[in-house]
Amino acid sequence: MCHTGKNVSSVCGGWRLSRRLQPLLLAAIGCVLFSGVPATIRAAGGEKLFAKNCTICHGNDGKAQSNYAKKIGVKDLAASKATDGEIEKQVAEGKTDAEGKVKMPPFKDRLTAEEIKSLIPVVKAFRK
Repeated sequence: MCHTGKNVSSVCGGWRLSRRLQPLLLAAIGCVLFSGVPATIRAAGGEKLFAKNCTICHGNDGKAQSNYAKKIGVKDLAASKATDGEIEKQVAEGKTDAEGKVKMPPFKDRLTAEEIKSLIPVVKAFRK
């Protein structure tokens, strides 16, 4: 009921108003709900993919502090300044050092392009 005491949708246009505001309301709710959720959780399966494919070298915290990681020079993801495109390319194509020695294997044959993209927010979430 509106201030006239009649049905809101027929007199006050309440139903039409709510339909116009619905997309904005949903967007606002989404922002509130997801603002406190880490990007690693929002990444479409990225967190699980990282755990399965990346933690062996980068560790659960992305800092690459295991003896193995230190020995082979694995990058601390907290210090990474790579762009989204650079992260995507490195995950897909891997990385070699100046002598051509593989520093990180390519994942383009193991993961789909969509899966590789889902790792980007996970990698960026480790930044300081």
